[in-house]
Amino acid sequence: MTETFLFDDNLFDPVLRAAARNDCELRSYQSEALRVIYSAVEAERGGQFTVTFPRQSGKNETQAQLESAVMAANLWRGGSIVKLLPTEKNQGEISRKRLEGILYGADRRNARAVRALKTKTVCGSTEIRYLSGSPNAAIVGATADLMLEVDEAQIVPPEKYDREAAPMAAAHNAVQVFWGTVWDDRTLLARQTRLAVKEGEKDGTKHVFRTTASEVGQEVPEYAEFVRGQIEGMGREHPAVRTQFFCEEISDLTGMFTPARISAIRDEHPPVSSPDPERCYIFLIDIAGSDELSPSVRQRSGFSDRRDATVVTICDVSNPADEPNDPKRYVWSVAARRYYRNVPAAILEKLIIAETERWNPFHIILDHSGLGCMLTDCLSRRYPEKCLAYDITPANKTRMAWEFLAMMETGRWKEYRADEVPLLLPGSDPGHDAYEVLEDPALLQQMFLRELRACRMEPSENGMTVRWGVKDGTKDPVTGRFLHDDLVMSAALAVFEDSVLPNSSFSREYLDMLRQQQEEEERRYQRWRWENF
Repeated sequence: MTETFLFDDNLFDPVLRAAARNDCELRSYQSEALRVIYSAVEAERGGQFTVTFPRQSGKNETQAQLESAVMAANLWRGGSIVKLLPTEKNQGEISRKRLEGILYGADRRNARAVRALKTKTVCGSTEIRYLSGSPNAAIVGATADLMLEVDEAQIVPPEKYDREAAPMAAAHNAVQVFWGTVWDDRTLLARQTRLAVKEGEKDGTKHVFRTTASEVGQEVPEYAEFVRGQIEGMGREHPAVRTQFFCEEISDLTGMFTPARISAIRDEHPPVSSPDPERCYIFLIDIAGSDELSPSVRQRSGFSDRRDATVVTICDVSNPADEPNDPKRYVWSVAARRYYRNVPAAILEKLIIAETERWNPFHIILDHSGLGCMLTDCLSRRYPEKCLAYDITPANKTRMAWEFLAMMETGRWKEYRADEVPLLLPGSDPGHDAYEVLEDPALLQQMFLRELRACRMEPSENGMTVRWGVKDGTKDPVTGRFLHDDLVMSAALAVFEDSVLPNSSFSREYLDMLRQQQEEEERRYQRWRWENF
């Protein structure tokens, strides 16, 4: 009996092959992209194609089916595919396993046709090589005879692709395919999409395949339900919802704290000068020192030091009566702020302890990163039942960005109404060695809003986190001083408390206990101020 080979069949249509050999029924948007790109590879006509699918909608499955079809068609003729990924170790391993599962697929007897090596998969005379698109990876030298792919092309640096990857397709005019989800209009994916549109206009074929969550939801009701939950929890204009699910670019990175988003957080409640025993307060403390300006910027500024400030954002947290059991519906109303710049550690510690004794917060959320760990440790020892400290790692800072935006989008972050006040004039810097203690609610709110407007966001090289905040060297448009993001980072610490709040309204017994403690602490605070100031 003659043993038939895995790909020894007449199913040259890649979609039919996927259904027949791998028991995989592709969706319509997957099938369209697969057929067009496969035809371009087989016709050896080159060209650039971009495929933009929402998250978890089958992009990687489409890639693997395309790769297996191209390798099957060129099994004995030979050729190579080069696949560029943000990181070869993680994404490359996942991509290899998915493709090898399809190649082994229907008949384990023919597994001898496939060889899985460390950085490539070989099937017959064809191979696919996996290379890292990380800026520091050395990838020069590979050749793409059949196809050059870039996965997560919104993360791979354009200069990296132009310098080291694009020449791989030159010798055989290989088809270039860029896969991913959108981010802003400066990514490699965005640039190649614009070029692919022009190619399509010239040859009359489709080169850009963009699918949104709405289109996926028409074929997969469960996906539509999931996306509805994401919109409800984060808001339709949240950058993650816009980019990851609806494939909408954020132009010039201005989509983080837009004017509409800033306007939406304004509320009519007044700032609070002293605590109300009937309310529950939470302190959010960003401690100076964890995110200072770079040495080069300090040198250009002409000052030896330009320190961050320690900021305390005092929030009144309430749970709406109509949704008492949903912790994600807590409303954060800013009651007051405290701003301490260049204050010595010993005095800063006393000031924050005094505020804590006065307001008696339910929790104190602290940044435990960098130089802030000393003050955090002191407060944690003094108030072990109140303090929750967090290291602001890249992953935690990414979480802060997404969840704080979600709080703003869903109306759960409320700014007090403050009257306009005279601002510091440009150049009226009190000096880099002077103490600066600010409590004026209107002044601090205006500083907070200017920091929001100056914040920018961009994806990191690994694609798993985002960098965000006010860039080093940014000047305050009103005062002319260096602008930091201390007030914004303090506010964004709310996302950590938002996940640990109790699942029901604060009890009357707890509020009664708070009232008694606050009355006593207010008297102690007044005595302390009289003795020390």
